[in-house]
Amino acid sequence: MKNRIIATLFCLMAVAIGTVVAQTYTVYSVVGSAKIVKGKGTSPLTARQQITTATRLMIGPETAVTVLDEKNSRTYYFASEGTHTVGELVEKTRSRAKHVSRQYMSYMVKQLFDSGSTKMSHPDTYMQVTATSYRSASQDSMLVASLTQLLPQGTGVTTEQYLCAPDTQIGSEFDVSFDLVSCDTGYLVEGQVPAGTGCYVRVHNHSDEALYVNVLDIDDQGGKYLVLPVDSAATCAHLLVPPLSTVAFKSEPFIFEKGNYDNETFVLVSSLEPVDFSILMNPIRGGRKAMKTGLYKKTLHVK
Repeated sequence: MKNRIIATLFCLMAVAIGTVVAQTYTVYSVVGSAKIVKGKGTSPLTARQQITTATRLMIGPETAVTVLDEKNSRTYYFASEGTHTVGELVEKTRSRAKHVSRQYMSYMVKQLFDSGSTKMSHPDTYMQVTATSYRSASQDSMLVASLTQLLPQGTGVTTEQYLCAPDTQIGSEFDVSFDLVSCDTGYLVEGQVPAGTGCYVRVHNHSDEALYVNVLDIDDQGGKYLVLPVDSAATCAHLLVPPLSTVAFKSEPFIFEKGNYDNETFVLVSSLEPVDFSILMNPIRGGRKAMKTGLYKKTLHVK
């Protein structure tokens, strides 16, 4: 009888341990290079996959992985280069995990598996994504207000012209910055750049918050281009940069072209909540209430 009781206790302990190990997470987004390690082989880590605390991940440099813990309504952000188990990464980042309501977690998962959220584009005008109970269209106008409020009264110029002015210094509510990196050499692109140069954006988030980011390119003739594409549902999952991390958007390169302009100004815009960044393709004006926004700009001369 005693041996049977001990055996039963061992079985219960094994079940309990197995339950902990088997806790699952849903991959929300992967920016950069991340792989699942299985024995001596690997396979790409992609959004919508299910992983457990025992899953081994190989995370590349300047990569961001965001996972959803549906059971505990938490979002975890992984950016540690190297090979780790998911359990190790969760413990390492637990203090910076974001807690959300169960309703919002359900919404995130639903949007993640919505086929519409996978359609990416570089819109030339405001997409006006349908608002939901968790993403109000007013957030888009608040983003615009954050930029228009930079414009001093009585200047007689547009917000775009003000942002492009060489002597304009813009403040930021988050410690964020970015580099433009040559696709060919891996070196920083600064000052003057030859037409035909291919580049990608590398974002540095020095803040304690996960931020949704995009970069608006404005030439000195008023032409605009969103460097990072937006999804048709405006979930911005692919634009999420973890706190205290550097992320390279190598999968979204662009090429400098020589047009009827000399300079291009790049403005990094970041927010705590997902917004429809395509609103920046409309004239940047109006808006009353601003949201907390991170900004950073740099200007290059195209030769």
